Amino acid sequence: MTIVVDADRDQALRVEANLYKLVNVLFVENITSKAAISRDLAMIKVSAKHDARSHVLELANVFRARVVDLAPESLTIEITGGEDKIDGLLEVLRPYGVLEMVRTGIVAMRRGGKSEAASASITSGNGAEPAAGPPPPDDNISYSV
Repeated sequence: MTIVVDADRDQALRVEANLYKLVNVLFVENITSKAAISRDLAMIKVSAKHDARSHVLELANVFRARVVDLAPESLTIEITGGEDKIDGLLEVLRPYGVLEMVRTGIVAMRRGGKSEAASASITSGNGAEPAAGPPPPDDNISYSV
């Protein structure tokens, strides 16, 4: 699960502490200052009658989006990327008529190998559940969400 919070350090620590109170939370890691990949996914259903269809298809190509459904009166476009990219596509599609839109919000993952906390809980191999609560202080784990 990815949670994006606009917070100072103290507020972020409070968010983390509350997340650790949830039963299924094994660890929380702040990837704000770490090398990470973040993406957003949107599916946009746009009105595209016969005369406008080619224009909408060209716009989808410019933004490297895919058409995932084709109906007589509409097209459904799937796009992944940064928020700015998706917002840009939405702006150019508005004149054609955006009928529906769903969006995931930001999902993120650290670059490279697994984080140490994730590796420890996955590869422990002893069948024991990881200890509840925050991991002990360590320079490799941040204490925010």
